[in-house]
Amino acid sequence: MDQDQSIPVNHDDFIHDIAYNFYGSRLATCGSDRCIKIWDWNRQTGLWILNESIGAHDSSIVRLSWAHPEFGQVLASCSLDCTVRIWVEQETNMKNSSMRWRGLMPLGDSKAAVHSIAFAPEYSSLSIATGSSDGKVRLYSPTDPVRLSNWTVNCMIDFVPGGATDADGPLCVSWCKSRFSSPHMLVVGGSKHKNVKIYQLLSNVFVELLELAQYDSHVLDIDWAPTMGRSYHLIATACADGHIRIYKFWSDPSLAKTHLSDSLFVYDGDSDDNKDDANMKALDTSRHPDDASASSDEASDDTDDSDDSADDEDSEDSISADDDDDNDGTDSDPDRSGSASGGGLYASDPDRRGRQRGRSSAPRSELASDIAVQPSVPIRRIRWNSSGTLLVSSSDDGVVRMWRMTASGTWREVAAVNAEKDAAED
Repeated sequence: MDQDQSIPVNHDDFIHDIAYNFYGSRLATCGSDRCIKIWDWNRQTGLWILNESIGAHDSSIVRLSWAHPEFGQVLASCSLDCTVRIWVEQETNMKNSSMRWRGLMPLGDSKAAVHSIAFAPEYSSLSIATGSSDGKVRLYSPTDPVRLSNWTVNCMIDFVPGGATDADGPLCVSWCKSRFSSPHMLVVGGSKHKNVKIYQLLSNVFVELLELAQYDSHVLDIDWAPTMGRSYHLIATACADGHIRIYKFWSDPSLAKTHLSDSLFVYDGDSDDNKDDANMKALDTSRHPDDASASSDEASDDTDDSDDSADDEDSEDSISADDDDDNDGTDSDPDRSGSASGGGLYASDPDRRGRQRGRSSAPRSELASDIAVQPSVPIRRIRWNSSGTLLVSSSDDGVVRMWRMTASGTWREVAAVNAEKDAAED
């Protein structure tokens, strides 16, 4: 949008979360006033019109999540009152009638505040993951996919063995959006252990794939980026120490050497010197085609000789490598970053790990970037755009920042919006 627009949401207390639906045509807000307000975009006037105001919970509402529209207009909310509620639009009822959105039975299995909720991607069945301060992640699904009246716990992750309390900090969850990589993957972070782990849902059981990292401070939010043709995944974490940490994750490490995503990022364009050199080479080739042909023949001869030499060296290296494997049976190239070697699905199956030695298919990860936001204040929210090329963060200083990766692989702040300054000017 070329201009800013202020929405008079009229909440009576702090606003904790906002959530757009799949098409961006509907907006939901929630806050400490225990209310949810739903807004519809009017294309003709360009204004947001109030659809409904819902008195939803008995305490502050901290997070909202929309289901994919193929399941209907379904909204979920979680609160410090330890419950999760599902809201379904009743299109036959009038807007602002207090009956437009029907609230289902509260999901009250948690013994502590629920800080994070996320509907599963559309390629799977309708379900929602919840992360609560008791150290557990629960996956709910409706028993009747049409009426959506009864939701039950299908499976659970005991993220903090022995349990946790509200004082140990929140849990945050995010789903893998890609349907073409390993399906039904979920990343979980937070609580007193200050770590981040990736799980996969297999036969209604969450199995730990690997641990990304352990932190010196609490993880306050986490988001899994859409892949959009990349050979790897990007996972961003927001931390209380003022850092944003971005990880690369390969569910199939055989693709780790490919770079399919390079063209998706905004790069600092080629320098003028490089362009001039390329133009001069093209011009010399067009003026002296015979010289170019001769150079090509010489290069071809050199390449043939080097190929023959390389084949001999590869054969010797292969024989030597086989001898080393037979002698010690260990992997000579341990992963320096996150891997499945310490725990998870592959660690629990030694035979499987043995079969994968040499060209292991065990998932792995590495830290791609550690962004120190200035001033150093807790980062509360992070979100990727729909292509996974732009990262947006919000922090306790009231500033929303946008980050994009450069040609050198570093992440640069490309824009910032100071909400408090803009409000003072208005």
